[in-house]
Amino acid sequence: MEIESFETSESKTFGDLLSKRKEDKELKIGLLPGAYFEYFRMWDETFEKQIRGDMDIVVNELRKRFKNVTCPSGLCDTLDKCEEAGKLFKENDLDVIVVCEFTYFPDYMPLQALSQVKSVPLIFFVSQAEPVLKADTDYRQTQRDGSFIGLTQLTGTLKKMDWFKNYRVVVGCPGDKTVYDKIEKYAKAANVYNNLQSKIIGVTGHVFKGMFDFEYDKTLVKANLGPEVFTIQLDHLVQAWDKVNEVDVRAVSEMVKRRFKIRDIEDSDIHKSAKLAIAMKRVVERFNLDALVYRGQHYTERKFESTAYLGSAMLQENGIMVASEGDLHGVIMMTIQRLLTGCTPFFVELSSFDEKLNAFLLMAHGFADPTTAKDPEEIWVTSSPERWGYTGKGLSFEFTGKPGPVTMGHFINDKKGYRMLISGGEILDLPPLPVEEVNLRVKVEKPVKEYIVELLDHGFAHHVMVVYGDVKEELSLIADLMGIKKVFI
Repeated sequence: MEIESFETSESKTFGDLLSKRKEDKELKIGLLPGAYFEYFRMWDETFEKQIRGDMDIVVNELRKRFKNVTCPSGLCDTLDKCEEAGKLFKENDLDVIVVCEFTYFPDYMPLQALSQVKSVPLIFFVSQAEPVLKADTDYRQTQRDGSFIGLTQLTGTLKKMDWFKNYRVVVGCPGDKTVYDKIEKYAKAANVYNNLQSKIIGVTGHVFKGMFDFEYDKTLVKANLGPEVFTIQLDHLVQAWDKVNEVDVRAVSEMVKRRFKIRDIEDSDIHKSAKLAIAMKRVVERFNLDALVYRGQHYTERKFESTAYLGSAMLQENGIMVASEGDLHGVIMMTIQRLLTGCTPFFVELSSFDEKLNAFLLMAHGFADPTTAKDPEEIWVTSSPERWGYTGKGLSFEFTGKPGPVTMGHFINDKKGYRMLISGGEILDLPPLPVEEVNLRVKVEKPVKEYIVELLDHGFAHHVMVVYGDVKEELSLIADLMGIKKVFI
């Protein structure tokens, strides 16, 4: 078979696209347990036994949290053992390495291991046996608690060498659960950042005219945020549309009627939306996409005589993030949020505010993952409130999300470089507004009018991605790994 470009090939094998979607990499963590051989000669054998006992506690706590922990078979207390640890780490493609010193550990020793994995983020665990100094603390005990001085020396050396710029520090005793909570957050963020590098995002059309806040450079996206972005021709969607058979369309149409309440649209509207939904799914499958961005309005909607909202909702329900209006940065934020939480984010825009509730009205673009609805029995499929050059009434979803805490985020790229918006809030337990749209009322953490002033002062885009759970710290860590600025509101 002759290999062609995805732009011309009729097959599913291309010379310029991967033939299979890359699976997300399982989180892998490494532990470098350091000690100094000299001290084992200075004290009796019970000292070494204590040190190994401290190490065992840390190893066991990490293995309770993580399925895949790479650790040398014992303490790295000689240069040879550090060299072997570095080789082990390099072989295992780790997301993060925890460096935990159980005595003073001169910097040249951990550097022997770490120099082999200079792209892997580090966590330094400043550990000591007890959280307080006892009245009978002797010199031997201070050597057992030598982690502080050793890691101070190591971090000072790394600053001079300009290595491992994004390291994190945790402090506590070997059995301190809060230490491992912090390690888990950073490790998860690093894993998400790594997985983001292999994501493929397809873009159909261009940014909606006048939305300069969404404009982007694919090279800068790849360099700063990670995903690969390529343009899908409208012809690819047309070809998929033309090949959809009526049996499949009827099956999707009947599913919609069984599953959702219908209002103010005709069977013909559902039929066209179902056909476009199938075409969108086939394009995603053909090109092994992890996310899809499309331009609706006069681009796809006029061409297919329908909205793409049913297809967007179905794709999101199956783990493919979707954004409209050409908001590539938005779909990247959604991808990150889903990797962090396992939940599908809402793709919404800032609409109105409510001083009494101290909340925003956030409006989706006619779609959201139906499993996020507050009441699955009250999901309406209705006419689209905006009609961009097509006949009929289109199709839109109307519901609100489950109440609960959420994290909001987005990206923008301007003269200051890339910046990430990070914000917290709460979806309120209120009925949906009758606006023919998925809509949320989200209470924010500061006075709503102050929030608006601050948001506009920072000049962020008019969309925001909303996901269940508090992952503000994880987003902050990912921004650091990207090397971009953060704005907390």
